[in-house]
Amino acid sequence: MERIDMPLMVQDALARFSRNRTGDKPPVSLILTPGFPPVVWPDRGLKDFVRYFLYDCLLSCNPDAPIKIALRQRPLLNDLSTFLGIHASYWVHLQVSGRGIRIVERFIEELFADVGYRCNEWIGVEGSSAQLGIFGAIDAPARKLVFCIKATAARLSCELFVPVEQTEALPAPAPSNDVLTERSPERHGALISDN
Repeated sequence: MERIDMPLMVQDALARFSRNRTGDKPPVSLILTPGFPPVVWPDRGLKDFVRYFLYDCLLSCNPDAPIKIALRQRPLLNDLSTFLGIHASYWVHLQVSGRGIRIVERFIEELFADVGYRCNEWIGVEGSSAQLGIFGAIDAPARKLVFCIKATAARLSCELFVPVEQTEALPAPAPSNDVLTERSPERHGALISDN
């Protein structure tokens, strides 16, 4: 199991992009939900996909067009959960949008394949230019990630939806004769810290 600090991963990808891209860079705005919990995921595929996707997306975008990156936690997406046949406690929603983004379905399929996920299908949304891609882990097809590409005349939006099941509980405290002090919460904070 991987514990993924999504806000830190997004910030690291931005920092790496800023260091490595030569020449003009597009202005990037970042929106992060405060208090974002670590995401527990069964494999490295999610972590690697997010890092590679953000980096490649930013590296190849038009330097004159602003890019917006948003990372949010969504409580329920009932229609999507029902369609996929999965139960999620909540969804992680990563969105990258702007006029200068150059992403196509084939690139997304290859990127997912590189991290161990196979495209199950691309679905068109009636009356919209949106394409919804369903990707399953090669070694566990029931583990799914969803990717949406929406194109309008003015901008392209790429959205990753991650279903998260809140099944991990904190370990039960070991029996102890310690007297609780004001410092105890700091000591127990290490159990839930991502560091």
